[in-house]
Amino acid sequence: MLNLKRVFKNYEQTGSLGAMVNLFGFVGQHVFLTKSGEVGMILEVQGVDYECLEQRAVDALTKRLESALRLFEENYRVYQMLFKRNRRPIPHTYCGNRIVDSAIRNRVAHFAEKADSLFSLSIVFVVLYPALTARRSLLNSILEFPASRGRSLSELRARLSSQACVRLDEREIAGAESVLRQKVESFQTQVSDFVSTRILPKEEAFVVLKQTLNFDARKLDNAKLKHDTFLDYYLPESHLECHRGHLRLDDHYVKVLTLKEPSAHTFPLLLKGLLDVRANFHVVTEWKKEEPGKTGATSRPGAGIFTTRNGRFSAKPI
Repeated sequence: MLNLKRVFKNYEQTGSLGAMVNLFGFVGQHVFLTKSGEVGMILEVQGVDYECLEQRAVDALTKRLESALRLFEENYRVYQMLFKRNRRPIPHTYCGNRIVDSAIRNRVAHFAEKADSLFSLSIVFVVLYPALTARRSLLNSILEFPASRGRSLSELRARLSSQACVRLDEREIAGAESVLRQKVESFQTQVSDFVSTRILPKEEAFVVLKQTLNFDARKLDNAKLKHDTFLDYYLPESHLECHRGHLRLDDHYVKVLTLKEPSAHTFPLLLKGLLDVRANFHVVTEWKKEEPGKTGATSRPGAGIFTTRNGRFSAKPI
């Protein structure tokens, strides 16, 4: 006999991918807000061409970058994302000369034939800062009820809710945005003489965030920000299937790899071997400053801004 309960079991257990995305919306031209109460900014980084430098120069620049990252205190999170993609459009312009334009078209056509084996690299830093620095106690919410009934009731309702809830007001968000902007601009000043950085506006930041949840080039090329809020609904546009040994995102088979433990010793170009992988992938590392009493800083795998991306390295074979 056909057991309908068993047939519909997988369907009933299927949830929304958007519910697993920890993003709410943009609260400014360059700042977004997460569901857990952090404000964030995205920096586009133009990396250093290490192949033209001696090892001593690479070591010196690495230490300078590490020193600049230490500007972010223990409550900051810096996610470094490297995207490697093939079949990207080759930027070119025509000058109006018939002979030169013909040579440019032939050159572009030559590269288009090799589009599957030509890859582009892009690097972005996502910096998160908690907007709610200190959560008030239950007693404080009750004591302030006569003076501020609306706020106290909202906080009490959030505490007694069966689902996690974060409540922020405009003052807390504006203060966190100001602090985050100052830190990011200080970081830019520290590295401005050897690394080119740019704070992405929300339209470009939306496309970067969309790359982490979609692999189809057509969806990425046509991605446009229409609404500042409900990013968890508008970012996922691909059908995700979870199999025993892999994930399937639309027509792409995805394998997620993660480091079990961070490396005991780090050195420049530690993950250089990943650049030789002939596949579309993105690498995400989380950087945080150690708590007081500990030395150094860590760059380790961890739960990123997307709770669905527990794996830090995902690749789509070509």
